Amino acid sequence: MDIIFQGFQSSLPLWCYVLILIVTLLLTWWSYKDITAIGDFYRNILILLRSGVFFILLLVLLNPFLKTESTYTERADILVVLDNSASTDINKNKYEGKKTYQKVLSTLNFRDSSSVDYHFFKIGIEATSTHLDSLTYDASQTDLSDAIRTINSTETNADAAILISDGIYTKGENPVFEAKESKNPIYTVGIGDTLSQKDIVVQSVSSPSTGYLNTEQSVSVNIKNNGFKGKPFQVQLQSGTDVLSQKTITPELTTGNREVSLALPLNTEGLQQFTVHVPKQQDEWTANNNMQRFSVDVQDARQQILSLAFEVHPDIRFWRSLLESDKNTDLTKRTWLGGNRFIEGNFTANSDSVDLLVFHGYPRSGIPTDIENKLSALAQQVPVIIATTPLFSAERFEEEITSLPVVVSGSWEPSSVRLSPRSQGISHPIMEIPDISYDRLPSLFAPIQNIDHAPGATTLLSSNFQGQDTDKPAMTVEERGNRRLALIGAYGWFRLPQQDNPGIRQFAENLLLNTVSWTAADPDNELLEVIPAQKTFSGSEDVVINAYLTNERGQVETDADINISVDSEDTEPRFYSMENNGSGRYKLNIGSLPQGIFSFEATAKKGSRQIATQKGEFAVAKSNAEFINTIRNDRVLQQIAAQTDGIYHPYDSLSGFWDTLNERGLLDKNEKISTSFYYLYRNIGWFLTVILLLSAEWVLRKYLSLP
Repeated sequence: MDIIFQGFQSSLPLWCYVLILIVTLLLTWWSYKDITAIGDFYRNILILLRSGVFFILLLVLLNPFLKTESTYTERADILVVLDNSASTDINKNKYEGKKTYQKVLSTLNFRDSSSVDYHFFKIGIEATSTHLDSLTYDASQTDLSDAIRTINSTETNADAAILISDGIYTKGENPVFEAKESKNPIYTVGIGDTLSQKDIVVQSVSSPSTGYLNTEQSVSVNIKNNGFKGKPFQVQLQSGTDVLSQKTITPELTTGNREVSLALPLNTEGLQQFTVHVPKQQDEWTANNNMQRFSVDVQDARQQILSLAFEVHPDIRFWRSLLESDKNTDLTKRTWLGGNRFIEGNFTANSDSVDLLVFHGYPRSGIPTDIENKLSALAQQVPVIIATTPLFSAERFEEEITSLPVVVSGSWEPSSVRLSPRSQGISHPIMEIPDISYDRLPSLFAPIQNIDHAPGATTLLSSNFQGQDTDKPAMTVEERGNRRLALIGAYGWFRLPQQDNPGIRQFAENLLLNTVSWTAADPDNELLEVIPAQKTFSGSEDVVINAYLTNERGQVETDADINISVDSEDTEPRFYSMENNGSGRYKLNIGSLPQGIFSFEATAKKGSRQIATQKGEFAVAKSNAEFINTIRNDRVLQQIAAQTDGIYHPYDSLSGFWDTLNERGLLDKNEKISTSFYYLYRNIGWFLTVILLLSAEWVLRKYLSLP
């Protein structure tokens, strides 16, 4: 061992301490110079003892320190990083999973640590320290980047690292980038097999569970491809053996997923079953996973509307021509002539065949009691629109048919008015109409006296009389349980399409058709349907949620916002906005989520109006990422080795592995120097010496009878 003086650690310059030493020595000499009775011998000893104390104290204050160096040898230090992912235990071709893996470890003889110190780590979702016997071969993901970071950051002064893996990383970045920062050579050993099994899988099918006859809806299909890069194949939508629609896709990646949208025509009423099918491709491993079935409840969307006119007026012709032009409407007309007579035929009341009942006026008298009873019974069962006419009797209507969504306190006397929108009704779905200047509309006729708003009803339009807003309802709607009621208290609508301004005609048509569709729609219908692409996602898959939205009028809603919150017992709520894909379809790709049961709540809004909400659940199971791609990635392992001046070896070519490391001197014993520093003030011996010198001086002074 070598001892080397390193110097002093002091805040004052050395000459100050020399000066202090000289002063203290002079002071010691001066204190004893006049004592001559004891003789020079004892006097000099006392001076020497006290000077020694001062010298030691000053020496300790100077804080001198020494360095000691000793040379020793250490065995080579090797880091061994072992892939613990589930893909290493897959039997494929000549590679027999765990059995072959253990043979590789036995061949490399890591248990012999006589000349090498091994430090073991295992790779999964992250790299952790381990023992050779602690591998479980079941990690759900592989982060090779974290493995390389662990090699780079380990505190051990390793000579080299050995990475044993199939090179397939399912988490983190490309490990080659991390390898560029490595100071140690990394020798890679490739396990697993390079055989690719070509396959196409219809992963999932997403479609609304309900559809409407003679319409077309979108079906979203997720296709997984393995091994068909650049090779086109068809995705077919079938009903039995009939192909309803198809698309040809050409994968751009050897392995990946592709979202395909297919058009589904709904031409038959009832519960219909359909199939998404991909014809078997040449060299495909199996066709058993090339199809998925799903069902749609196809309902007849045509509205059966009964139009009852109780007087002749141009408004009635406008109403009926408008309804007859609507392809979603089957219109039945009955025009009362008096008594039991109707122009178009006998009147029969059957709620099963009527979706909406439209009253055009109602007379003060003349309708037979049996007809009124039938009308009253029908009006209690189906949605109703009351379109007033000049001879409309509100009192008689409320007595015999049903109450109006307004409060009538006297005679019904229309006046010439203009329409004015009500602020509370602007956001109502009926009012989704083109913007228009209301003062440009022709005047209509509506009562401005003896009428007021009814509790629970919504006034959409009010009357403006001679430039003053009367706040009297001209158009009111109300929901009564599972049916709806609309009162159009103004008449004279036939004047609007006669105007030169096409915007005015469009306003009238949209307003009346919106009223029909909203009133006829069932309030209990589920407007928002939110469907996770799968009930259970694997941890490696993106969580995809689809939504289908119709508005309160029963029509596809193409311009809404759907916000969704997702949470679980172990995670805080996360908030997202769904992407609008058009045609009432919305989509959200959350990305991968941790394992667990997740709840979601979706809210659909249009402006400030909330259309609908829906809650649901989906599960995220253990990741299957290790089984999606099972082809050994030789390229990654080769690049890691090349970037770090290592060498890549396949598991079946390990002969000479240790010879290579030995030739490069990585297994040689390392001569190292141990260095330590010694500080004098930390040694108690100096302080004991001071006490000993002071004690000796005191004893000698007593012996000489000095004070």
